[in-house]
Amino acid sequence: MEIYHPRDEELLREMKRVRRSDRRRRLCRGLIILLTLSIAVGLFVFLRYYQLAVAHGTGMGDTLPEGSLLLIRKPEAGQTYQAGDIILYEKRMAKPVELTILNSKGKTRRYCRYVLYRDVGTTRQYYATTEGGAAWLSTVSGADIFESTEEGTVSIGTENLKNGEYWLKEVEASYGQALLTDPIPFAVVNLVKTQLKRVLAGPRERVVLSPYAETRVNGLEISTDYTSGRTEDAAPEGRRLIMARDRYFVQGDQLSLSVDSRETDYSMVSDGEILGRAEFALWPLQSFGNLTGRQTVVAGTETEAAE
Repeated sequence: MEIYHPRDEELLREMKRVRRSDRRRRLCRGLIILLTLSIAVGLFVFLRYYQLAVAHGTGMGDTLPEGSLLLIRKPEAGQTYQAGDIILYEKRMAKPVELTILNSKGKTRRYCRYVLYRDVGTTRQYYATTEGGAAWLSTVSGADIFESTEEGTVSIGTENLKNGEYWLKEVEASYGQALLTDPIPFAVVNLVKTQLKRVLAGPRERVVLSPYAETRVNGLEISTDYTSGRTEDAAPEGRRLIMARDRYFVQGDQLSLSVDSRETDYSMVSDGEILGRAEFALWPLQSFGNLTGRQTVVAGTETEAAE
């Protein structure tokens, strides 16, 4: 005969409570793991394709005030940018290096010839310029030659030289001087600035600059929908340009204050300098919104401007 005891019912209720509690704990652990994995995947995707940037300076005018927080899409292999895109890039403010070379007696070495080289591990590489930029050769043959002036000064352009240490080697002395055997060390230390500018012209496009009129691209006048200030205030040197296959002409929306491709010593922006395209403005609120839909900034007039 089965004997019923009141404590049996309490025991059953306690067992059910323990099972429910255990299920809730397992469910919570599963949700936490799922949430953690989702966040990790989201961060991985975000960091793979995007980054955040803060706008500095007044070059972009009211479009992107100083302190604007932006979502930047990182570049992909083979990507090109269109007129109207706002790009983030690193610009090296390249300045020439000038060296006055003296011999052991303190006299200037006039009209001597030199080659430039760098050491990569145990390998010596010699510098040469090509149509596409710089090339590093394993032998002196074909390397660029730098000649000292009457004052013994050698001027070296650094547009294609990364920051770092380099050496000059004398390969030919002028008449009456013995060849200098010791290499001459020097360093390239160019300032690198991260900037945001709007693309006005891409590879193979034509740009006309004038100190008295607005910039023109492919014969069309630039739309002023997003610009402020005047090009005349920046006084760029008048010239005609055709963009190289990997170069972009960029300009800030504040025409009077922006330092950009209109300056002769600023040059264009290369593919290798671009860090990404600004796709969305997160802050401040008056700038909040998508930045990629503003592709008509260089639409210009329907009739071509005279060049």
